[in-house]
Amino acid sequence: MLLLMLFVASAAAFAQNLALENVQRATLRNSDAIREGSEVKGYYFYYESDRIDKRTREFTLRITDNNLATLKDIKFQDTKDTRVLESSFNGTDLIFLIFHEKERNFEYQVYGADGKKKFNYNRELSKKEIKYLELTYLADEEDTYKGLYPIDGIGFISNMPSREDKDYTFQVDFFGTDKKKQWTYIPTDGGKKNMGDYLGTHNGVVYMGVLEYNSNLDQKPDSYIIGLDMATGRQLFKKPTDNGKYRFYPSSMNVVGGKPYIFGEYFNLNANVIKDKSSGFMFLGIDEKGKLTSEKFNSWDLELGKFLDVSAKGRIADFGYMYVHQIIQVANGDVYAIGEGWKKAASGLGIAAQAIGAGGVAAIKIKVTDMIVIQFDKDFNVKGAKVYAKRDNSIELPQGAGLAAGPALAKFIKYNYGGFDYVYSQVNKDRTSFAVCYADWVKEKDYKGATFNAISYNDGKFSQDMIPTKSKATSSQVLPAEQGKVLILEYFKKEKRLSAHFEKLN
Repeated sequence: MLLLMLFVASAAAFAQNLALENVQRATLRNSDAIREGSEVKGYYFYYESDRIDKRTREFTLRITDNNLATLKDIKFQDTKDTRVLESSFNGTDLIFLIFHEKERNFEYQVYGADGKKKFNYNRELSKKEIKYLELTYLADEEDTYKGLYPIDGIGFISNMPSREDKDYTFQVDFFGTDKKKQWTYIPTDGGKKNMGDYLGTHNGVVYMGVLEYNSNLDQKPDSYIIGLDMATGRQLFKKPTDNGKYRFYPSSMNVVGGKPYIFGEYFNLNANVIKDKSSGFMFLGIDEKGKLTSEKFNSWDLELGKFLDVSAKGRIADFGYMYVHQIIQVANGDVYAIGEGWKKAASGLGIAAQAIGAGGVAAIKIKVTDMIVIQFDKDFNVKGAKVYAKRDNSIELPQGAGLAAGPALAKFIKYNYGGFDYVYSQVNKDRTSFAVCYADWVKEKDYKGATFNAISYNDGKFSQDMIPTKSKATSSQVLPAEQGKVLILEYFKKEKRLSAHFEKLN
């Protein structure tokens, strides 16, 4: 027994790298850390491992510990038309979304953290639905359109665009992991176009932000927050996001001090939420019955303008507009909003294409700019803000996309293009420190290429770290590791090789 324990300890100590050969195809968003809260317990890697014949492919799911020592390999075969679109981990179980093109269906495979397959769920797709999904979720397997969300220890929520006859809508599904259970919710408002955005869950309620358009040309959609019963999918409430003075556009939800808060930008009541600029940033407390428990408005020109050179319409000098990725509360009660800047700019490619009648590319492109951290007290009063400079990167838009603005365009940039540089945030157990991690690119005397960066908070003080990530890999991704480290995951398409190794933050 002693020798066995020493062997296992030795294997864990030295398995600090991962090298997989003969990887036929790998989409890096299907590999991730297995976390318990903010602590990394291990990793999973899902990839096409062999081509059996012209029609059949082999897939492998590898599960490792937090030192990359292999715990289990699971292999199965499927047709060549199979695509693994997305994966997620909810603290106890893994789920993989698989698209079977020939059979026209989504298959959701659930595995325990030990690698044992637990359940299969299926969703049949009509031809019209597939055509609609091809504009978003199925457009490119390397895109970052997100549709799977973990519910700790219970299951997963899937939120997908859908099409019912002439209606463009969305479909919410729940897939249980502690036992096999499934329900589906589709808005029933006929003749309207509905866009649904998953916000979060709390106390058995699934919160969704919904925009309802009366027609495809509607520029002032109605905005709502709806609550769904986690157990049944039944709609519990539908709450308009205006209070008689402002209209609120939900961005996401966090639990702060044990209570759910939905945050995002707010507009004047008659504003066009698609085109007009917002008036400020708002926190909305809401309970499981849809009752508003608190409202906190911070305007761009007043509260936030004390700490930032910002206009009344939310544009920060040389920064653009803010998209908030995450809200973090630390042990002393202070709350930090982690955001990133973006702004519109003229597209030379789009202007040239339109000049010759080619079309397809908008005359407007997006520039993603700097990182920003805004500090609030426990009551969401602004205490400070700081912009962290990084290199701008440009995103060309399809023709027509530049007509949108504000939160709608920002989410389009994030989920359809993966255009923001923010990667993830990590908080320690006692919430006295956290790290905000993002990608950048530098051109200096000693180094020119991609970098991975962290804004670190420790007991009230901030510092910055950077590591170079330039390599010959076809694609790469950075995953969380223990505090002070990251895992660099790389796929070399020509060599059919997948590798991973740890790097220390400086």
